[in-house]
Amino acid sequence: MSSKTSFSSLIKPARYWTHWSFDAQDMHGLCQDQLRQRGDTPVAVARHMNQLFSGQVLCSDSPQDGFWLDALYEAADLMPTFELKPFEVFVGREAASDIYRLLPTIKHHRAFHDATALMNACRAFFEA
Repeated sequence: MSSKTSFSSLIKPARYWTHWSFDAQDMHGLCQDQLRQRGDTPVAVARHMNQLFSGQVLCSDSPQDGFWLDALYEAADLMPTFELKPFEVFVGREAASDIYRLLPTIKHHRAFHDATALMNACRAFFEA
């Protein structure tokens, strides 16, 4: 939580990313056309993330994030210069459960807003 670096990007699907989840579309409020038109290429996103987060350990609130990070870097033909670890590694399983209960429930969510909400919930939990 000490780093002030933030980054958010829509990602243009690689040609071979043919799976599409309508549940995820509803959850994130994004359709394939929006990603194709407004998204950055996997190479551009992976390079930017490598520059911003090199040598750092990033926190993930979902086990699926590792899968998607691997898919991104595979499409970019790059290796991440940072580590991604589950949230529970940083705070422990019990504290993570308590912190997750502090998170607001919203219909549509995006990764940047989720990360900000998690950071704010952590602050509230540890300051209490």
